[in-house]
Amino acid sequence: MKEMKRKGIFKRIAVLAVSLTMLASATACGKPQNVGGKVAVICKNEKVSFWEEVKTGAKDCCDEMGYDLLYYVASGDNDFSSQIEYINDAISKDVKAIVIAPNDTNELNEALERATKKGIKIIYINSRANFDQASSYVGSSDFDGGAVAARNAVRIMFTTASETETTVGKVALIGHTASTADLRLTGFKATFSSSLGEYIAQQKAAQAQALAAANGENGSVPQEGAPQSTTAANTQGGPPAGVTNGNSSEQAGASGVGGREMTYEEKQAMISSYFIEGNRCATQEASYEEAKKLLTENNDIRVMFTTNTNTTLGACQAIEELDLADTITVVGFNSDEQELKYIKTGVLDGTIIQNPYNMGYIGVRYGIQAANGENVTGSLDTGVTWISAKNINDDDIQLLLYPEKA
Repeated sequence: MKEMKRKGIFKRIAVLAVSLTMLASATACGKPQNVGGKVAVICKNEKVSFWEEVKTGAKDCCDEMGYDLLYYVASGDNDFSSQIEYINDAISKDVKAIVIAPNDTNELNEALERATKKGIKIIYINSRANFDQASSYVGSSDFDGGAVAARNAVRIMFTTASETETTVGKVALIGHTASTADLRLTGFKATFSSSLGEYIAQQKAAQAQALAAANGENGSVPQEGAPQSTTAANTQGGPPAGVTNGNSSEQAGASGVGGREMTYEEKQAMISSYFIEGNRCATQEASYEEAKKLLTENNDIRVMFTTNTNTTLGACQAIEELDLADTITVVGFNSDEQELKYIKTGVLDGTIIQNPYNMGYIGVRYGIQAANGENVTGSLDTGVTWISAKNINDDDIQLLLYPEKA
């Protein structure tokens, strides 16, 4: 392998913020002594460009390590039947390792057990199955991805809101059908509520200081009627008193009901009232129909969060068709070229990208190491990154989006 290409590969790994400590066992040892053999990489959805980046990383690693790549990709996120066939085919071709992004948590377990009994090492990427004999998991934290999306959604929502707007509005959620959607949605909902309270509290504190300064005060004592210290609801995930999500039943304020402090259950019920969760969608077309339905039935939606490429593209299509890009903050997942176009046109406010190249590269590397009796870390978080119109042309972001150009 040419030295320039080797430098390019490791430059990508470094720039993509992978922990050098966790990668030490994967990159410091050079080629294994028993070079040669086959590695199978089994991906989720042939219609999504994410998996082409995984393939590129896997191919680069196989070329560097002297192995042959057997690449398979299912027809869609629900297609576990094809993945079972691919596992069986890989077993018949005597692969050393199977690197797989499971399309189901349970249906693949018997096939994976057959592979393990043949001495084949299993590496999960992007998602896991319930089969617990895999050597490692390489992928991003789905919860963290949802959390980063929520924090940015809140920031954008308040940056773009008019000064006269007094309600938060509703948050529409459209998840895909794979198991990874669950944690992304959980992370988003948990973080959105707490970030909302923190952001409003900061804004009100700044307004109080500005008012005090304008009145010649030192800012240490708020004026009569000015916002007081953060309420319990701020720290527990609800909005501060006087700010509602548009429901008249909540206009009494988040700090109490009928003069008493809200219970934990009441606070959680109030928080959950922000969200409208649509049906799970496996295709772009299904997401388009679901987003259009939610938007036409609810005129108070201010944020829409989607959990993968297909759901993001479908929602953006609906937002654009209904001419709501200036009204609704849209936050998605992944970096398909059409998603990037929606960012540039202002339909998509931002997206969470993972590191598919690294998943493929490191997944294969770990598979080869494990097959040769070397220790590999039980899991490696490849990280998530927020991309918007403000940073999409930055050098480090361009490297994440197009690692093959490194």
